[in-house]
Amino acid sequence: MNTVTPSFLVSISLLSLLSTTAASAIGFPEGGPDSAHTVQWFPETPLFPRLVADGTGEQMSVSKDLDSKRIVGSIGGIQRLVEARIGGLPVQFGVGATVYGNFIREPDVLDALTVDFFVDFPIDIRLSDNISLRTGWGHYSAHLADDGIEVLGKHSINYAKDYIPLFASYALPVIGGFVYGGTRIDYFTIPERNGHFVLEGGAEFGNYPIGGGFIAYGAIDIKSRQEVAWATTQSYQLGLRTLVSRSHAVRFAYTYRTGADERGQFYSQHLTSSLVGVFLDF
Repeated sequence: MNTVTPSFLVSISLLSLLSTTAASAIGFPEGGPDSAHTVQWFPETPLFPRLVADGTGEQMSVSKDLDSKRIVGSIGGIQRLVEARIGGLPVQFGVGATVYGNFIREPDVLDALTVDFFVDFPIDIRLSDNISLRTGWGHYSAHLADDGIEVLGKHSINYAKDYIPLFASYALPVIGGFVYGGTRIDYFTIPERNGHFVLEGGAEFGNYPIGGGFIAYGAIDIKSRQEVAWATTQSYQLGLRTLVSRSHAVRFAYTYRTGADERGQFYSQHLTSSLVGVFLDF
């Protein structure tokens, strides 16, 4: 089974301390007429957009695979802790955590097959009205649940990543959305110790009001992972937003996902899914 490394625990402690003390650590002024405009705790508006088609994003959701009995659920999200101006640029420090579960619905029971854990400490920077950057630190580990070992008859593998994201997004009003791209550097990676890079890019578009408080949108996300010989995971999503307030919304979406399986226990396999789901964006 997967284990939590001492370096992971140390990194969590150090990054938590960094995030929660960022304002004082970089020497922002205390008090004064401009201090309220220099540091903002728990900012409501994100500097980097939500990547809605990313099947491993920090989010709260439940989806049903139309082609099988599989149900995918997640609980979590990102909390923006502090926004400050560094070198004249707005910068946000945050913390995120999400647990993904894959379940099989049987007549009398819901079997939990896999459990995947994500922890992120994003650092987001706004370069201009159109351009944003994201870096930071994250950890991912994937596990077979007890039901999964019994139902699938498989042995768990030790699958874990410590990583640094390097992403950029560019707002495109002409498409009603944005494009994004970048890489995730897995500096600690098992079981494939030489597959250190994940390339990812995509777009969100549309965001067209259709009445009744609903907004229609589309999104694409494509990943290519070195650990599986650069095989891709492709996600195509069409959905509706409602109850929108700043970065908060409820989404109903259909996602077609094909390619390398994003569940770490099955990273070397391929899977095609047609998912219908509900998402709570906080």
